[in-house]
Amino acid sequence: MGPRGVFAERFALLYAEAGDPPLKRVTESVTRARRTDEQGRPLRVPAQRVSDWRRGRNVPARFSGLSAVLEVLVGEARKRRPQPPIDGLYELDAWRALWEEALASPVTETDTPPQEDNSVCPYMGLSAFGPEDANWFFGRERATNALLDRLNDNGITTLVGASGAGKSSLMKAGVLPRLNKEAVIISPGTDPLKEFALQVPELIHVLESAADSDGLVDFAHEVQAAVGDRVVIVDQFEEAFTLGGDENRLRIFVQALHAAARKTAVVLGVRADFYARCLDFPELVEALQTRQMVLGAMSAAELRDAVTSPAKAAGLQLEAGLVDLVLRDLGTHNRRGKDAYDAGALPLLSHALLVTWQRRQAGRLTIAGYRAAGGIQGAVATTAERAWSDLDEPARAAARPLLLRLVRVGDDTQDTRRRSSRHSLLEASTNLPATERALEVLTHARLITTDADAVEITHEALLQAWPRLRSWIDEDRAGNLTRQRLEEDAATWSTHDRDSSLLYRGARLEGVRQQQDVTTIAKEFVRTSERQHRKSVWLRRSAISLVVIFALIAAGAAVIAVRQRDDAVFRQIVAEADRLADTDASVAAQLLLAAHRLRPDDLDVGSKLLANQQKPLAVPLVGHTGAVYLTSFTNDGAVLATASYDRTARLWDVRDRANPKPLAVITGHTDWLTSAVFSPDGRTLATTGNDKTIRLWDITDRVNPRHLRTIETGNGTSYLLEFSPDGKILAAANEDRTARLWNVSDPADPQPLGEPLRGATAAVRTLAFTPDGRTLATSGDDQVVRLWDVATRTAVGKPMTGHTGGVHSVTFSLDGKLLASAADDTTVRLWDPATQTQIGDPLVGHTAGVWSVKFSPDGRMLASGAVDGTARLWNVTDPVNAMQLGKPLAAPSGGVFAVGFSPDGATLATGAGENSVRLWSLPRHVVPVPAGNAGVTSFSEDGKLLVTADGNGGKDGKTARFWDTRDPFTPKFLGAVKVSPDKGSVRVQLRPDGKVLGTLAGEKTLQLWDTSDPAHVVPITPSITLGTRFTNQLVFSPDSRIMVTGGDDESVQLWNVSDPARPVKLGDPLTGHDGYVNDTTFSPDGRTMVTASSDRMFRLWDVTDPAKPRLLGKPVEDHHEPVQRVIFTPDGTKLITGGTDKAIRLWDVRDREKPVALSVLTGQTQQVSSLAVTPDGKTLASGSADKTFRLWDIGNPAEATPLGQPMALASGAEPNVLFRPDSQVLVLSGGGDGLLRLWDIDVSHEAERICATTRGALTERLWQTRLPQVEFHDPC
Repeated sequence: MGPRGVFAERFALLYAEAGDPPLKRVTESVTRARRTDEQGRPLRVPAQRVSDWRRGRNVPARFSGLSAVLEVLVGEARKRRPQPPIDGLYELDAWRALWEEALASPVTETDTPPQEDNSVCPYMGLSAFGPEDANWFFGRERATNALLDRLNDNGITTLVGASGAGKSSLMKAGVLPRLNKEAVIISPGTDPLKEFALQVPELIHVLESAADSDGLVDFAHEVQAAVGDRVVIVDQFEEAFTLGGDENRLRIFVQALHAAARKTAVVLGVRADFYARCLDFPELVEALQTRQMVLGAMSAAELRDAVTSPAKAAGLQLEAGLVDLVLRDLGTHNRRGKDAYDAGALPLLSHALLVTWQRRQAGRLTIAGYRAAGGIQGAVATTAERAWSDLDEPARAAARPLLLRLVRVGDDTQDTRRRSSRHSLLEASTNLPATERALEVLTHARLITTDADAVEITHEALLQAWPRLRSWIDEDRAGNLTRQRLEEDAATWSTHDRDSSLLYRGARLEGVRQQQDVTTIAKEFVRTSERQHRKSVWLRRSAISLVVIFALIAAGAAVIAVRQRDDAVFRQIVAEADRLADTDASVAAQLLLAAHRLRPDDLDVGSKLLANQQKPLAVPLVGHTGAVYLTSFTNDGAVLATASYDRTARLWDVRDRANPKPLAVITGHTDWLTSAVFSPDGRTLATTGNDKTIRLWDITDRVNPRHLRTIETGNGTSYLLEFSPDGKILAAANEDRTARLWNVSDPADPQPLGEPLRGATAAVRTLAFTPDGRTLATSGDDQVVRLWDVATRTAVGKPMTGHTGGVHSVTFSLDGKLLASAADDTTVRLWDPATQTQIGDPLVGHTAGVWSVKFSPDGRMLASGAVDGTARLWNVTDPVNAMQLGKPLAAPSGGVFAVGFSPDGATLATGAGENSVRLWSLPRHVVPVPAGNAGVTSFSEDGKLLVTADGNGGKDGKTARFWDTRDPFTPKFLGAVKVSPDKGSVRVQLRPDGKVLGTLAGEKTLQLWDTSDPAHVVPITPSITLGTRFTNQLVFSPDSRIMVTGGDDESVQLWNVSDPARPVKLGDPLTGHDGYVNDTTFSPDGRTMVTASSDRMFRLWDVTDPAKPRLLGKPVEDHHEPVQRVIFTPDGTKLITGGTDKAIRLWDVRDREKPVALSVLTGQTQQVSSLAVTPDGKTLASGSADKTFRLWDIGNPAEATPLGQPMALASGAEPNVLFRPDSQVLVLSGGGDGLLRLWDIDVSHEAERICATTRGALTERLWQTRLPQVEFHDPC
């Protein structure tokens, strides 16, 4: 790709990072900026010109026009992602260099659009390139030429490189096609001598005779005559060591190569970790010393060529930005260097590109296709399972400890890969041949990279993307941590001359005695510790005369031992809770609570408990002995019915969701059940299943259901039943491709309603009535959703198609405006029943067939259950942009076949394949809102009114939404108002009295609104255009009389808003900052204002007379990078700032002229993006671009400390923090994740919730299974 192509790709990437704004909006922003060109004329950039730059059709003729567009795009991109995805993307100097190089470069064929798709894949995946693939081999021109130069001379050349570096491809696809002579290609295999003879048949007898001879045989002349001037290429020479077993035949093979090299060129491709083995052969030593060529990492330019040139050669198009994304994922844009990436990752890159090609669209490789394929991580997962299947059972048993040794298990931190030596890996093995086989297979599959004596996992992605390895790590996290610490402590002991003070004692020694698969030095460390322990015991027993002293020593040792034992127990419980966090959240929560009971003052566990608030927790209902296929509530929510494979239906009293009780077991069916549903009045239950009958039951007495009638359907298995909303009709979905309606006005005498509904071409598995009962939806194995008029029993509209697997479930929202369907194709789809068209994209996330979907009563959420063992919640407040809520709800084993909401929406019942039913209590203080909302929030001063704002637009433009928060944990939606018709960012701020809302849309458009009635908000002022471009300051003074906005990006303007209908500017803008003003705040008394800026300073202003503000003292410059946030403590004596330097600084500002630094808080790993203080001033919350938030104890601001660990939102979004006035309620909103959260920061309240919502989840038997060496502690 030429410089013009690179420029086009980089420009397209920036455009995408800016949110793909409409071209017209970009050009209008340029015009409003009133920039001039080189001749001083007003600058105008047509939309078509920007479009051409974006698509790579031409390069800007002048930098002035480009820089104006770049400023707009960089500003938008920086708001969405403060740190650029690649270095230099936000820097004008870097853009000028790119532009100059592109402008000076002539248009070449490589810059022209590619041809149409010819269905040829130019990427090899995990395979090496061969001579026939030379047309696709790019990026290694320098190495190819260097190796060809060496082949002009006779002798052995060794091509050395890490596994996966591309040695085989270089020799076969780079060198071979360009040789001007014939070549002999050998792969040593199990018998390298035989392989050589097969390629050169004239040598069969000569070489075999030499191998059979007991003495030295001179066969050099015969070898030279047979090989001639043909170049000999030995690929994967290390196979001679790993696969070959006969040292004598290997020696003869090397001697034959050495003989041939006197008359021709010989090339050996050698993996770097076998370098030392080559030195065992005198014939190879000279080659390694004088004719060695090292194949290192490709440069970023070579990698780009390796991705783009094969596509062009194959006539494929690459979507703009795809290459930069791929290279970023590979690691070429990290901070280690411009050409740094993980050694051995090239095959994984190639595999990702191959899968992306398989998802191409009309000859075009797209970012969507790459992401759908899973990128580099997707390649890792696929490769890993393929390698695993190639191992025999002993090798699989050896592979597990081998891989775990290459992982550094994080103790409350993320797991990382760990470099080890081949020697230590083999040393710790209990089955050496199996371990060597496993090592070879994993290395061959590029999952492990071996270099010299070092061995490591090829790509960190393997740790997260390969479920099998992930489960191994999590399965015995405590044991892995213990082994890891043991080996590290043993190594430290060894390097410190085996200092006896470093040996293990007491509980630590007890905890490692059972460790088997450890290094030799670790075993010796344990043995020495045990000898030391025995020696200590002997000394104590022998010193009878000092019994009193020893008694005191023993008592002290006992105390220490007990403490160490308690430490070990505590760590083990926490580790087990962490391991189960994603697979059984309820048991994990109880374990965390058990740890909290042991150590109430442990802040890290406290943080984990607080973070648990966002998780649904479950109470198990035990009784069924088979999979549960349906769960349904009565309309009053008091009773739950379940239908099971065990041929029974069961009724449960769920009035107390924390303590559900069995009511009745319904028997009578002769085969498994599929359905048990209540009539709307709750007096009748209908059941059906595989025995081809429907049974009706009188459940007026819930404890003693009475059989009313059995219907012999004649329709085969009935998969689902549903009552119409008026209770008069019962619908059945049947195996015989029909749906049948029954009149059940008299449940004791049901009658068929006309002929069955026909039209399906396969079994009908699901159906659902609309809320008005007039329409019925059906679907099943033919993958088509159909609507029927219930009165006429005729089809309505067109069939709805799109699923590629059988449909298991359909359901309507309570208002009837949405229909959801779930299928074996692992997707959930949303439909508009009025038009029979699909809404938005399919909901993806499940990894196996989806069997059940249900809407919540308020229509904001959709639940789905799948065979992958999870239930998932989806935010469907904006159906076009529906998205998953939090992490999946996992069943410990088996698929989830049924989901159902309680009528109040507070509980989700799931039925699963592990014979149990679970009642999930959904967090009541987590509220779904349209995706992208809740990124910005503001309270009235009494905390009763909260406003949230759309952070990135949508079909409704920018919207402010109002919430009644008098009960802070149950916010009630009051109303919404569109504050701007287009897309972009938005800032909202309530005046302290809650009567006026200020909005700032697109950083430029200011408007005030009357919020006296939040359900009917109306504008007070017309739109007011500000002079800002990239900043969005909007703050009210505590007395509600003054408003602050940006004057331009580096100044602020004060307004008198005593009459909000007529805001009046107060004087000129306050200037002085040399960078963007990022934040503004008032002191509680309103007499002081602080501005924080990208110029690394903050300034204090006296605004006692707001018409004449006065700078107080000197600007404070203590942050090393831009100051992003500033806030006062409630008493006004302290100021807190946070910046891009990741630090939070506390200041004493009692003397406003001379702020005094008190302390610096560190712990966030990216810029601090939000700050909030509790009303009592003792607790600080911070949100960061690292997508975590933290709590800090600032009761003593000079010695402020963190309250536990960083916490993250389950969605992974960047958190914005805000405390509700006069309370400990923390509002957490994540940019774009569609959730508003109100958290209680009192750990004791979360402990109460866990006990109330997980009763029975942690039994003593389960405890003994999970923690067999720890005494059972019931945390509740």
